[in-house]
Amino acid sequence: MRMKVISCRVMIDEMRSFLPADVETEVLEISRHIRPKQLKQELQSAIDRADGTCDVILLGYGLCSNAVVGLRARKSRMVVPKMHDCIGVFLGSHQAYVDEMNREPAFFLTQGYVRGYLSDHSGPADEFEKVAQRYGKEKAEKIVGEMMRPYKRLVYIKTVQATDLEADRQYAAAMASKFNMRYEEKLGTSELLRRMAEGKWDTDFVVVEPGREITLEDFLR
Repeated sequence: MRMKVISCRVMIDEMRSFLPADVETEVLEISRHIRPKQLKQELQSAIDRADGTCDVILLGYGLCSNAVVGLRARKSRMVVPKMHDCIGVFLGSHQAYVDEMNREPAFFLTQGYVRGYLSDHSGPADEFEKVAQRYGKEKAEKIVGEMMRPYKRLVYIKTVQATDLEADRQYAAAMASKFNMRYEEKLGTSELLRRMAEGKWDTDFVVVEPGREITLEDFLR
């Protein structure tokens, strides 16, 4: 079975550890999430390029603000985790994410997030500095600070594939301090990504046959 992976940077490192060496991957930066409609267009373009060159296109995304809704391949099957976003993937289920947020609102980081934010400067701290430089610190506090204020803690999710954890911890702790959050660590899982790479697509995945588009209902069943 020939596979192609189209993934957000957040998931790609963990996914690669389960993929055969010859599987082609295409990675999109985290900053694409800021504009879901544009992300949808870029994903569709990537799917169009891969369509028919492989049997299966694995999408390293969740629902992601409906960015995957409407995507279609005409010749290849598509598979995407049945999660609202990647945090549910790394916590093992969407319910695990809901439980964490109900316990106390949290902003989550993984190694993929840290590396992605460092790569394209799209993290909350980067956005704060961009607004501050353009409009002043008071405006940055009002816009970015208010956006981050509901989060009481910053939770760094560790996976077994993560390396150089100290660098991640320094980045995460600095962000927690900047936005007055309590820093925590939690052991995560890459089990869903392993099953995805190995073709074990059960009810935790949306499997879309050629010619059919991904729908919102696919994630609600």
